[in-house]
Amino acid sequence: CAAGNASAGGGGAGACDGARVDWREPLAPHEWPAHYVPIRRIKFTTIEDMIDRMKPLAEAGEPLIFEGTEVMNVSQWASVDHIREVLAQSKVLVKTSKNNKFRYFDVSKNIGGFKFDRPVEETHRTVAEFIAESERILEEGEPQRMYLQETLSGHSEMVDEFSSWRWELLIRVSSACGWGLPDSNELFIGMPGVETPLHFDERENMFFQVRGRKEIVVFPFVDYLRLYPFPTTHACDRQSMVGTPVSPDREAFPRFAGAAGHYATLQAGDLLYLPYGWWHWLRNLEHLAVSVSFWSTTPPADLPNGVPDEFTDHMLTRARRNLESMLARQHGPEQHNQTMVGLRDALLAGNERDPVLLQVRGLLRALKMPLDKQDQFVLETIEGRFGIDWSRHVKG
Repeated sequence: CAAGNASAGGGGAGACDGARVDWREPLAPHEWPAHYVPIRRIKFTTIEDMIDRMKPLAEAGEPLIFEGTEVMNVSQWASVDHIREVLAQSKVLVKTSKNNKFRYFDVSKNIGGFKFDRPVEETHRTVAEFIAESERILEEGEPQRMYLQETLSGHSEMVDEFSSWRWELLIRVSSACGWGLPDSNELFIGMPGVETPLHFDERENMFFQVRGRKEIVVFPFVDYLRLYPFPTTHACDRQSMVGTPVSPDREAFPRFAGAAGHYATLQAGDLLYLPYGWWHWLRNLEHLAVSVSFWSTTPPADLPNGVPDEFTDHMLTRARRNLESMLARQHGPEQHNQTMVGLRDALLAGNERDPVLLQVRGLLRALKMPLDKQDQFVLETIEGRFGIDWSRHVKG
């Protein structure tokens, strides 16, 4: 099986990732549907120029790749010895999957009591142990894959490494865009072909590709309905049930066909601005591809001038999540599915005396949403997401 270009409509290169091929050869990125567009690239010149370019993009919430920022020393990270040594003998989080997909989950957030089987196993190993075991798996042609994901706060052994990073650039850009300081960093190191299924983060992300190549596809936050998120009370909250844009289940997720994908192949030295809420899917094209996320908080989405006459799509997307979470809190998270399905049934039956529907009507009136738009808003929030078998879609 060759790792050639693949159509986004089939298994393609992703289907070859577990086969016994020369794992030292890089995989090819996928070919994407014609309505997807490449993420715009700009060569870095100065911090001042970067700020001028970033401010309108941050306000509009649009991704952008800067080339040559030198946030980290990519030449140094090209050495496998450096990767082994940078965290010394510290034990770091290593995930193992039976295939190449690494779905994020948080069991503590499964307050809805959904049936849930962990899609990956989590252990703690040294970086040297991770590298040795991953290469053994590849040499022996075994199907499982490993992915290292470690939060870097508290790693005092990395003080020299941290001091070499270009914090001035990151801090000045974050400040100019009105975000909080970059206060959280995550290190990602993976085997070839490993995928992170579609999900979104509720923070601003400056994502630096340190070593190797990684392909990424992103979708706007406002494509929320087209990405079919798990319920907010599920362990996979903020994760898309679609999982992969490569071979989506179009019968289960028909709205995904209208999602507006933006794609790129990140090279070592690329800095990607990933705005708050943007859905993203990633796949390593090379062994030991390394990335680091620099996350900043977003100011609260308050309404200093009161409720606007008309909500933006971004505001309405946040309103969907807030409405769903509020109903779960008030009617019991363990009854979340029944509450949402009952709301749908009451609406379709025209039962305006249903207490949950009355509550929702009042909330949507407070948002100045016309009655003729409320039904569609509620039904779209529920359809394809509740009253289904969620476990089918956990693996991604």
